[in-house]
Amino acid sequence: MANQPDLLRNFFVQQSLKQVVLKFSTHAQADASITEPTVSKVSEHTLRLVVPIRSDNNVNVFLVAEQSLDALLDIEDAVHTYNHIEMEESELYQAFILAFLVATASVILLASLVGIRIGFGVTKPLYALIKGTREMARDNLEYRIPKGREDEIGLLIESFNKMAEDLKENRRKRLEAEQIAAWREIARRLAHEIKNPLTPIQLTVQQLGSKYSGDDPSYQKLVTDCTEIVTEEVENLRALVQEFADFARMPALLLAAQDLNKIVKGVVRLYPDARIHNNLSPNLPILELDIEQIRRVLINLIENGIDAAGDRAEITIQTHMENGEICLCVCDNGPGVLAEDRQRIFQPYISSKDSGMGLGLAVVRGIIEDHHGHISVTDAPNGGAQFDICLPMPEKNETTNGRQQT
Repeated sequence: MANQPDLLRNFFVQQSLKQVVLKFSTHAQADASITEPTVSKVSEHTLRLVVPIRSDNNVNVFLVAEQSLDALLDIEDAVHTYNHIEMEESELYQAFILAFLVATASVILLASLVGIRIGFGVTKPLYALIKGTREMARDNLEYRIPKGREDEIGLLIESFNKMAEDLKENRRKRLEAEQIAAWREIARRLAHEIKNPLTPIQLTVQQLGSKYSGDDPSYQKLVTDCTEIVTEEVENLRALVQEFADFARMPALLLAAQDLNKIVKGVVRLYPDARIHNNLSPNLPILELDIEQIRRVLINLIENGIDAAGDRAEITIQTHMENGEICLCVCDNGPGVLAEDRQRIFQPYISSKDSGMGLGLAVVRGIIEDHHGHISVTDAPNGGAQFDICLPMPEKNETTNGRQQT
């Protein structure tokens, strides 16, 4: 320490002078004076103090005192150490406060960021749900919300999308039901208006042919040919009227326990000259079916396949169980059905054939839906059309319901 000797010297002088004054004031006269003391260094750790003292009789008296500095040095070191520790403690306290403030600010910032992230993760899908409900209110049933989550909000989004899909499907079914109801009303009126005059027309033409008694063979042949043509066309009209009537008034289902494979085999026997291949699953359960209506479905699909493929027609009929349903597939090797026509083909008065009114597949779909099933058309493996009919599995202990109204 640079100032350590001076500090110790001053301290030593002050303490020694105090002792001299105390002693001198006791043994010397009252007017004695103390001159400036002299301090000298005896050794590394020892100081000597010489104090000249004058008395009234002019006798010079010197007071000599020596003092070891070890204790003072220890005190000085202790003071220095204390000051150093106090300074470091202050710096440490400031560093601690700074670190605490930085850590607190970091935690607050991190918590804020996490809160914002969590809040955004919650509010974003909620805003998406709000937007979805507004789209539903605008009658946009095609709108779907991306899921992207597996928590409760994800389940809510999934439920919303399912609700939208159900609404869309229910609307489609309602519109189809309204259209079919309108078409059936038209068919009923057409059947009524056309059927009534057919019999008088046919009888009148037959009477005209039978009443002719002329001798002209060519005219006789003309009358006969015309009569046959009119009679044939009347029969065609009668068939169309029957088709209208069948579509307009679907008969009530007469449900009974039936073996679907047995029904298929019975219908196939009606076409001994056709190339029809069966691939029937032997483990099908017994179903509650209207046998006549299911036969009608099979006959319609088989005849459509034969008409589509012509002389080279090959029909394949399959039955199997899939996804909890009984499936009946009828495939042909005809030209198939265009993708854009696969929904329209089941609508009334839609047909790709030159004959008929396009009511056959509409009747088929009506029968299948009355059995709580569904029908669709896809591409067959051999390039033709494949009609897939799916019927629900029977419930356990299910009993025959008897006559069920459609």
